[in-house]
Amino acid sequence: MTSRDQVAADIFPKHEFAGGRLCLDFCNTLSRGPGEGPRDRIDSAAAFSAWSKRLGRGIVPQPGPDELASLREFRRALLGIVDASVENTDQDPANLRVLEAEIHAFRRSERLIPAENGGFSLVETPASPVEKLRHDIARDAAEILVGSEISRIKRCPDDTCRWVFYDASKNLSRRWCAMDDCGARDKVRRFRRRQAAF
Repeated sequence: MTSRDQVAADIFPKHEFAGGRLCLDFCNTLSRGPGEGPRDRIDSAAAFSAWSKRLGRGIVPQPGPDELASLREFRRALLGIVDASVENTDQDPANLRVLEAEIHAFRRSERLIPAENGGFSLVETPASPVEKLRHDIARDAAEILVGSEISRIKRCPDDTCRWVFYDASKNLSRRWCAMDDCGARDKVRRFRRRQAAF
């Protein structure tokens, strides 16, 4: 591994997009494990654009300072909503208002466009690629927070991780953000405890 590869490995988690849903991957850009404090992978305009590219969005222009601050506030509120859902605690109305404002924003950008069959198509017309990504995150969050889908949102039980993820398994049996990472570490810990008991 070259030194450049090692730097990349230190910056980007092994399973950067383990959330399974766009809104949860967005939440996971803030690593909340112990240590020096949260590590933010969208702490600058360039970092946000780079994350968007790794996400598969192609070239997304760098957001302006106010837009970046607003994106990070959106993520803070979304994390609060997700945490309350996972912990089965009361939702903070301020967080819900932030998400509702995001939902209203993408709804306002929708337009009826004539379709070939004589009817219409509902098409989103965002002002920029950054706004389009933001709208997609809000739409995804709204979809999984409504109804029974909310029970599929989980948080990795590894205290050094705490990433959130969508459990798409039939019987809601997924426990770890990534079995070959946090799950494997837990297996090693349990094995060592059993060995120490003898």
